Amino acid sequence: MSRIRAYLAASLDGFVAGPHDELAWLEGRAPDAPPFAVAPWRDTSDEGVLEFSAFLTGVGCILMGRRTYDIVEGFPEWPYGDVPMRIATHRPLDAPHAWVEPIEGDIADLIARASEVAGEGDVYVDGAALVRETLEAGLLDHLVLTLVPTVLGDGISLFGGLTVPAEMTVERVARYGDGLVQLHLRPRAD
Repeated sequence: MSRIRAYLAASLDGFVAGPHDELAWLEGRAPDAPPFAVAPWRDTSDEGVLEFSAFLTGVGCILMGRRTYDIVEGFPEWPYGDVPMRIATHRPLDAPHAWVEPIEGDIADLIARASEVAGEGDVYVDGAALVRETLEAGLLDHLVLTLVPTVLGDGISLFGGLTVPAEMTVERVARYGDGLVQLHLRPRAD
């Protein structure tokens, strides 16, 4: 059976993008900027955390919000390969790939339809609003959240707007790259 999973990066203050959907803060620091990490963190090896490419190998379908899709569609390289993708949208979609299709419905319907496409693979939910809806509906099984030691102050909030608290069980915390911390979390059911 498919697991419903999310894999995101966020600033320390919980934003997944800047106020105008900026993602440059995820690309690292300028060569003359101080490093994210210093010794001893910098001098230790990674703890073998989950890379995005490894995460994607278990995914049978991506369920993505329209706003997120509009941003990633402009990336120089398509990071998702030919994994079937369903875009939650009410607007017409001019998809450049045959495996990208628009879908509509409430969150339970969207998840059910993506799960059908995923087969034995996982459903990867992407986009802050869609992740929040999935979490709030009690449908999210696993969250990989990589914290970047940057404070944006404003932007697209990952958890802002939740109407009920969402407790998490920590499965793993690992060092990742140059000063990043990756959390593997399982939402706790009531």
